[in-house]
Amino acid sequence: MNKPNSHLVLAILGVSLSACSTAPKQPTAELRAAIDASYQGHYGQSVLHEKLADENQKVAERILKHWENDQYWNINERQKAIDATKLATVHRHESEKELCHWLTEVHGHNHHKLETSHHAAIYFNTGSAVPIRVNDEHLHTIGHFLHLHPQATAIVTAQTDTVGSDESNQLLSERRAETIRQLLMAHGAKDEQLNIKANGEAIGADNTAIQENRVVSISINYPESYSDCPKL
Repeated sequence: MNKPNSHLVLAILGVSLSACSTAPKQPTAELRAAIDASYQGHYGQSVLHEKLADENQKVAERILKHWENDQYWNINERQKAIDATKLATVHRHESEKELCHWLTEVHGHNHHKLETSHHAAIYFNTGSAVPIRVNDEHLHTIGHFLHLHPQATAIVTAQTDTVGSDESNQLLSERRAETIRQLLMAHGAKDEQLNIKANGEAIGADNTAIQENRVVSISINYPESYSDCPKL
C-alpha cells in the first residue's frame, strides 16, 4: 500500500472511531421513568409483585435442581434458597392484595347493598307532639352517626292512637315526626338525610288510647362497605 492511500485509510478510521466515542448517551432515565409508570396503580403493582415473586421462585427452583442432581452446594446457597422462597411468598401475597384492591376499585360499586338498622321508639301523650320518654343520648348517637356518614339516611316514622279524627291525627303524626327530625338535626344530622313518614292513626279500635301507638321510630339506611377479598 502506498503512503497516500494508507494516510487516507487512517483518516477514515480516525473519523469512524471519533464518531463512535462521541455517540449520544442513551435516555436511560426517561426509559426507567416509563417502566416505573407502567407499574403504577393497584393493577400495575399486582403485576410488579407477581414478577418479583416469579424471580425469587426461579432462584429457589434453580438451587433445588442443583441439590436434586447432587451438585455441589454450601450453607450460603441453602440460606439463599430459603430467603428466596420467603420473598416469593411475600410478593405473591402482595400481588393478590393489590389485585383485590383493583377489583374493588373497578366494580365494587356494583356490590354495595343497603343495610337497615332500627332504633328505639319515642313516645307521646295523647294529642301531644312533645315526647314524654326520649333518650337524648340515644338521639345524639344517631345524629352524630349521620353526621359522620353523609351517605347514610334515616326514616322518621310517626303515628298516633285512634283518639280524635283521622284528619287531626294525620297532622299530629306529621308534627311528631317533625319534632324528632329537628332533634336529630340539632345533634348533627343533615336535613337531606332525614325522610319523614307520617302514618296518621295506627290500626285498631276507634277512640282507643294506646301508648304503644303514640310513637315515633327511627331507622337508618346505609350502604355496607364492600371488598372483593375481605380476608386479605
